[in-house]
Amino acid sequence: MSEMKKYMSVVRMGHKTTENVLQPGDPIIIQEKLDGANGSFKLEDGKVVAFSRNERLTEQNNLQGFYEWTQTLDASLLRSDVVYFGEWLTKHKINYGELTKQFFLFDLYDVDNEKYLHFTEVKQEAERLGLHLIPVFYEGEYQSLEHLESFIGQTALGVKKGEGIVVKNVDYHDVYGKQLFVKLVIDAFKEVQRIKKPKDPNFQSAEIEAVKSVLTRARVEKWIYKLIDEGSLQADYGMKDMALILKQITPRIVEDIVQEEGDRIVSFDVKDIRKIIGKHLPVLIKEVVEAKE
Repeated sequence: MSEMKKYMSVVRMGHKTTENVLQPGDPIIIQEKLDGANGSFKLEDGKVVAFSRNERLTEQNNLQGFYEWTQTLDASLLRSDVVYFGEWLTKHKINYGELTKQFFLFDLYDVDNEKYLHFTEVKQEAERLGLHLIPVFYEGEYQSLEHLESFIGQTALGVKKGEGIVVKNVDYHDVYGKQLFVKLVIDAFKEVQRIKKPKDPNFQSAEIEAVKSVLTRARVEKWIYKLIDEGSLQADYGMKDMALILKQITPRIVEDIVQEEGDRIVSFDVKDIRKIIGKHLPVLIKEVVEAKE
């Protein structure tokens, strides 16, 4: 069985782990954050193998056609030393029209040196293979947060508004020697809300408000779309699927929040976090389902 390389978790700008990622003068690239499914492929034993974010793909588990698309690639042209990462455009919040079911390359991972390569190589590889390349808004030195924010919502793909941006400084490594990329998104995609203050009449407790601030509708929608991409949920889901959705995404959202938002809930017991999520998640799922119908 092929060993899978999972793409790094792109961290929201402002998370405590992003404190030193971008410094004035650092070489960065600002890319459009696309609203699709993360997919990857690589050359193995002369054949193209494909993956979703979490598992190897097959004809039966095909990430809405991504597996079949990878099998049309000429294996003899692929580099054997990298994993090709990109976005497979499926219909999520943003409808990309005729670009749906197309792949946009955004990174190459060097398996020998265990690092993501500079974007120059990504561009060259996309051109060599005739692949779509992730839209780029800026390449140059990091200036300021305000400069980054000026690109949020821009798009190069003809839709009304883009999801956000991903900012990459491939030369940065954290204390563990790992690279780290950051993201900034429009309000509709934010998975974190402001925490209510004690004087707010709707304030409940510091613990509940902290968990609720990261248990957002955007996070729920993200995981529902992942279920659709995986084939676990039909795109025409409705109220009849409430129980299925709740069962499938509850453990994933708990894990997602604990891993991604630990800086906000670090002092809370995981059991208490699960209880709070279990109480408030069904309401959010119902809101999403009702809005769709």
